[in-house]
Amino acid sequence: MRGFIEELRYRNVFRVGIAYVIAGWLIAQVADLAADAFSFPEWFMQMLIVMLLLGLPVALFLAWVYELTPEGVKKAKDLPADLPKDPRSGRQLNRMTMIALIVAVAWLGWDKLQGPAVDPVADALTVDKSIAVLPFDDFSPGGDQAWFADGLTDEILNALARTRDLRVASRTSSFAFRDADREIPDIAAELNVAHILEGSVRRAGDRIRVTAQLIRASDDAHLWSETFDASSDDSIAIQEEIAFQIASLLDTAMDPNELRKMVAAGTDSISAWEPYIRLRELQFRAFDNFDPASGNVEALALYEEIIAADPSFAEAHLAFARTVLSWLDFASIAEAPPGYTPEKTKRLFADVSAAASEHARTEEARLGAEVLRARVQLRLTDLVDLTLSRAELQPDELEVWREHLEALVLTSRYDEARAFIQRAFNQEFNGNEDPNTFMAYVARLDLPRGLALAEQALGKPLPTEADYYQVHRIYLYADRVEEAADLARRYIAAATDPTWSLMVQIRQACAEGRVADADAYYAAYDFPDIGESRSNIQWLALQTLGRKDEATALLQSLDEPATLYALSGLLSYTHFDPRPYPNLSAVLASQGILRENPTELNFACKRQAAD
Repeated sequence: MRGFIEELRYRNVFRVGIAYVIAGWLIAQVADLAADAFSFPEWFMQMLIVMLLLGLPVALFLAWVYELTPEGVKKAKDLPADLPKDPRSGRQLNRMTMIALIVAVAWLGWDKLQGPAVDPVADALTVDKSIAVLPFDDFSPGGDQAWFADGLTDEILNALARTRDLRVASRTSSFAFRDADREIPDIAAELNVAHILEGSVRRAGDRIRVTAQLIRASDDAHLWSETFDASSDDSIAIQEEIAFQIASLLDTAMDPNELRKMVAAGTDSISAWEPYIRLRELQFRAFDNFDPASGNVEALALYEEIIAADPSFAEAHLAFARTVLSWLDFASIAEAPPGYTPEKTKRLFADVSAAASEHARTEEARLGAEVLRARVQLRLTDLVDLTLSRAELQPDELEVWREHLEALVLTSRYDEARAFIQRAFNQEFNGNEDPNTFMAYVARLDLPRGLALAEQALGKPLPTEADYYQVHRIYLYADRVEEAADLARRYIAAATDPTWSLMVQIRQACAEGRVADADAYYAAYDFPDIGESRSNIQWLALQTLGRKDEATALLQSLDEPATLYALSGLLSYTHFDPRPYPNLSAVLASQGILRENPTELNFACKRQAAD
């Protein structure tokens, strides 16, 4: 063995190996810089390293086989055994090794002076795990795939929001920056997030190209980017893969298998998934437009298309169950499609919500469906327990907290509700919810905190009609009548629905003491029959006008089994008095629910006794 090692040393095999390793390391460093500067593909460095590793045994073999002599390079086996070793070869290799070593040391010293090496992905893990998903651009040839781009964006956002330790900016906030000519760091600062995900969609025929990139806001660095070229049938897999990659990069502390399940779309059927994202976009548009009839017929048709393709698509069942619930609820702005009586709508809700519960993929989703079922079935004390259980499972979801707060208001547990509001203000939510409906409940029970949420809503980049409507009422609660008047003018100028403009006009007139004007606004409006309109607007108007007897009489026809759920929705208003309605009162009494002292609207019209 000693003789073999001596022979290796004699033939300069060790020198060649050392020189090769140092030179190869330098080549890899230079290539790495070039790859970053010229955006080489990821496989470039991988291929180079493989080639350098394969070259080492080749270099060692050549050092063993060949020898440097005064006459040039010769095969070692062809040289006489007694030929003395030419010292030049060893000296040349020593010089080469020394030069390479000096260059390597200099390189390391220069690199050290630049500060610690920053791996963009590793560095991202040390900062705030927060992100905003901006609406993907539609680069399709026909420019007609915006619905698909928005739906894909929303599903990625929802998938990220389901990860437990990632804070995701709300859709409303993120989508306010559509087509905004703003720098990424500025957008991130306004949304209070550390990362931005942006991208684009190009769809032509059955081909789709989705490009996505994750940007760190602190230095505008691109941490990850990917382009997916595939069939449209692969769009579900693309959405899931983008969400998985982003959640993994931001170190969500989840097992990869669990993370895969968490970000899954919930269906493998593209025939179900595409109408589902259309349905979701309809729901968002209806809320943003504050339009009671917006898309209700189309939503029903889309749901039927979804379940025909995948009857077990739980997310679709749950999303549509919430839509149908809004058709039943007088406290919402939505209306059922033409021909859907309360009985027919309740039957539809029963079927959809049961399917949502049956096919739920998680306990959180199952509880979400059961919360809706308990609400429609008027199991209000059960509702309190179910919403609390859901809040314990999803402590960072604002919508879940809103549901529990609503349950406490419905059951007149106002002291518990105020304590819960205080807890909510000390809780950090994931940011994927809009506080609009939450602030309405808060303001009725805790005005200072309601005002804080109102200011937050007005501070958004682009407040919605619903924001202005809710904040206007909260300002009137706080007797900030002049500020409310300015908001009323801004709302009415931009409003898309005359019904809710009517309410803003009546409230403002009453708050300013213009009773005759308020009565005139009411008289000029043609209200449909309350049983057909599925709207609480006329009752709200009469309550605000101070015409309480008329308001009470208006609702008497709803105190029947088929419409009792709709009537119970008015319990969300603390000034609603259930006592004049025997059937509703009996349901509440059977569950130990009492509301003996309804609150008074401070901005209601003040009428003389003769009125």
